[in-house]
Amino acid sequence: MISGGADLHLHSRRSDGTDEPGRLVERAASLGLEAISLTDHDTVAGVEETLEAGWRLGVRVLPGAEFSAEFKGHEIHLLAYAFDPRSSELRKALEEFRRERERRAERIVERLNELGIRLSMEQVRENVGEASLGRPHLADALLRTRAVSTFQEAFNRFLNPGRPAFIPRARFSLEAARRVTWAAKGVLILAHPHLNLSSGNIQALLEEGIDGLETAHPKLKPSQCRELSSLAAKRGVLQTGGSDCHGERRGPIRLGTIRVSVENVDRIERVAAERGASAAGKQG
Repeated sequence: MISGGADLHLHSRRSDGTDEPGRLVERAASLGLEAISLTDHDTVAGVEETLEAGWRLGVRVLPGAEFSAEFKGHEIHLLAYAFDPRSSELRKALEEFRRERERRAERIVERLNELGIRLSMEQVRENVGEASLGRPHLADALLRTRAVSTFQEAFNRFLNPGRPAFIPRARFSLEAARRVTWAAKGVLILAHPHLNLSSGNIQALLEEGIDGLETAHPKLKPSQCRELSSLAAKRGVLQTGGSDCHGERRGPIRLGTIRVSVENVDRIERVAAERGASAAGKQG
């Protein structure tokens, strides 16, 4: 394991994680991490809190978010980094996704009711706060109401693709994800590439124009990490990595178990700064 280093793929209670953003920074500091990025799903609600805690605790924080998108009929996940979280275009797009997540949750509850499961949206929203609603919150509600006996059972019986209450979520097009990220002067990275894309589609996506690849992730095989790192180096694109930790109650993956060099953070910030300078030059 890299001494210090950066974990650039983390989730908090602002989406489907179990820890408050500030608590994640505290844990990162205790583990000796030099840098982190909070990459909550379709929201930047925790970014400011993370930045403030990072400044206080001496942990470098890279603004981040994770988007669901579509490429050639495949669902892909994209990590946006080093953007301006105040960007009006970015916030407008994320607000629409927040509303779509609400509508999706309502449709799932309706399906569960049709299946004889007594559940309301009020029960789903308990303890959610400012979070971007997702299936884990529905699983939590099913567990609290004793409709299931374990968190995973909720997915296995009802919420996974192919199960009776599953509803697909709205996705960005690749073009839309790139547009809003670049408008916010950020960079766009393909998350855990081999989990849902072939090598050919990964290369095709790079041709379409993204800024880099996540080359280190707990669900990637070592051979896949090597392949992705080699491809990124050959193409001259950014490389990132992280644990994809969702918290102690969301599985065995722990914060800091995947780390990359802080030099990766430097490169990301440099590319984002160049993008921002280029945009300012065009406006001038």
